Amino acid sequence: MKINVFLPKYMEDFKCINSSCIDTCCAGWDINIDEDTYSNYTNSTGELKKLLEGKFFENEAEHDFFNNGFMTLKDGNKCPFLNCNMLCDIHGGFGEKNLCITCKSYPRVFNIVDNIYEKSGLPSCIEICTKALLNKDKMEFVESQEEIDEDNVEIRRIIDSEAFEGTESLFQYFWDIRVVSINIIQLRDYSIEERLNILKNFYGKIQILHKLNDFDGIEKLLDDFNNEHIDYESLKGINFTESNDFYMDIAGADLLHNIRGMRLRQCVNEYKDGILDKNDLRRYLEENPRYFNEIDEYSYILENYLVNQIFKDLIPFNKGEDLMESIKILINSYKIIKAYIIGIAMNSKDKIDEQQIIRVIQSLSKDIEHNKVFKELLEK
Repeated sequence: MKINVFLPKYMEDFKCINSSCIDTCCAGWDINIDEDTYSNYTNSTGELKKLLEGKFFENEAEHDFFNNGFMTLKDGNKCPFLNCNMLCDIHGGFGEKNLCITCKSYPRVFNIVDNIYEKSGLPSCIEICTKALLNKDKMEFVESQEEIDEDNVEIRRIIDSEAFEGTESLFQYFWDIRVVSINIIQLRDYSIEERLNILKNFYGKIQILHKLNDFDGIEKLLDDFNNEHIDYESLKGINFTESNDFYMDIAGADLLHNIRGMRLRQCVNEYKDGILDKNDLRRYLEENPRYFNEIDEYSYILENYLVNQIFKDLIPFNKGEDLMESIKILINSYKIIKAYIIGIAMNSKDKIDEQQIIRVIQSLSKDIEHNKVFKELLEK
């Protein structure tokens, strides 16, 4: 079916680079099998049946359409169909039609907003990172027409903002809040942390007005931000300062134990080696601002990462109408990325560069949504 799609421009020409990729999407996490594919696998015959035998199992817990079963992972949490050439035996031998929806669609994310399909990319894919984050220009969004097989697409979130018009729900302001959010993160006259503070203050003001049922006040606030009639200086706050406990928590034994991706495990071990000889890391970084300065040189990467998260996850409505919970998780994600980049640079003694930042973002993105310890850190 050919439909209109709204997407970041980097997705227009995205293609998987297959065996040329320095990582693989076929390892490091559970691979879920949808109901239709599970039925196809269960009832397979001939050579396909031989290939599948003993390599998948049913999800016996309560599940939805997309989680009927899982692949039986091998050592290193690798898919059993990943061959020595880093290619898929199912795809290569029996065609894409025999892949589960997860494998067909990754790293694409689909949402539906006001009956329009939106497509974006997961930064756990290194090619998405390269295309989306290394562009020094501001991320742009375009409309396109695409052939989409609705039966082979997993819709992550659906929002119908028009259904909430005239109600007491913040969902009626979805588009204004989204546009302002992206505009704030793209304010290049301010540091990334100042932009996040401005965004947090913006959400805080909306939340306060909403609790007071002051919808006229919300509309005026949105109008002021849309027209940039705002004193950003009064909202930018100060740069983030982390505690020594924070730096130790993101290298803790529980977290390491729950990491499934080999690339992230290596990153965290390098980070740990970089910070362990510092008794007071917070003070050390204050006295050695070179690391912060080096990261600032590549603020466009972190800007693009944050904009992509806002678009992909429908932030701040990924936590219902709790805008402050949403921005807290976004800020904590940024803080963890920043800390790992710095610790790894301290360990290697190398100057921070694009590839170091991309390595951290990609490897962390692959694990962070599936690791219960990260979940607790993000929600602190």
